Amino acid sequence: MTIEHEELATLVPHSGKMFIIDRITEAQANDWIIESETKITPDFMFYEKSADGVPNYACFEIIAQTVSALTGLYARENNLPPNMGFILSVSNLSFDFDIIKNGQTVRAKAVRESAMDNVYSFSAKLWVDGNPCGKGKLTVMEIL
Repeated sequence: MTIEHEELATLVPHSGKMFIIDRITEAQANDWIIESETKITPDFMFYEKSADGVPNYACFEIIAQTVSALTGLYARENNLPPNMGFILSVSNLSFDFDIIKNGQTVRAKAVRESAMDNVYSFSAKLWVDGNPCGKGKLTVMEIL
């Protein structure tokens, strides 16, 4: 399953330059698994001209938007209204790089690990141009 940028925009609350994910390459909404791709270009929100790329902290937002797309897809596939969410915590975030260069592609995979009421915990892994390079956990609260 591939969901391109335009359709993806219907699943996440982000818009304009803040909407940074290019596509979903795999999604199993009812199993709470998703993968996204984002190509780094000079138009990318966190792009730094002096580095000709983006700093590793931009991957946090890639992970967050990937999770947002998953919750939006789950809602759509289950005929539920989309809900806003807030990040409660980020933990064990680590990267094997400082800068993602212009032209490189970031792939993020998120899997829901737990759920309690409207609070969800996701683990995430990152690859740059196919090479594993980062991971972390994200806990979010869905506003019902």
